[in-house]
Amino acid sequence: MAKPATEAKPATGAEAAPVAKPAAAAKPVTGSGRVPAAKPAAEVKPAAGTEAASVSTASAKAARALPVRLTQAQAAHRLKRSGLSWKSTGGCVDRTIGQCTSLDTVRRTTVASVIALKRASGCPIVITGGTEVGHAPGRYSHAKGYKLDIQPNSCVNDHIIRHYPFDGIRDDGAPLYRAPNALYARELDHWDILFFDTRTS
Repeated sequence: MAKPATEAKPATGAEAAPVAKPAAAAKPVTGSGRVPAAKPAAEVKPAAGTEAASVSTASAKAARALPVRLTQAQAAHRLKRSGLSWKSTGGCVDRTIGQCTSLDTVRRTTVASVIALKRASGCPIVITGGTEVGHAPGRYSHAKGYKLDIQPNSCVNDHIIRHYPFDGIRDDGAPLYRAPNALYARELDHWDILFFDTRTS
């Protein structure tokens, strides 16, 4: 009778190699029959109001970057673009000559304020005095860029007197009318206007 084949034994010290398990199959999405694709990273959205705040901050920085004082050319350009004009007895713009009407080193806010006066009143505005020599000195003076003289006319006169309260008589006899950001003094042949703006003092 034939002997059964001898069972093969592993070599001494060798262990049976483990049987590799098949990789788990990816499960399809229910009802789709497809494996879902990896989701893209969620887009980070700015918090509500952040974008507007950034624009506002940028605008504020841009405003601060503008010069406090303007050159003759810068001031003239802004005034002309807004429909204002100026004249002088000497037909000049040299601030060292009293017969000239100069806008050199006038404050940016002063120019903006006289433009605002024109828009609010709808009146023609003619500037007859600026930063040239010959005006009274002082902290808030023509030379410091805070004051302008304008030519009186019925439209301007009515607007100032009707809209701004009487504020007494100046030492030189000029009646005063006070606006929120300006003080108007009615001199003999012009309005002497002090424009306030503590942000640029």
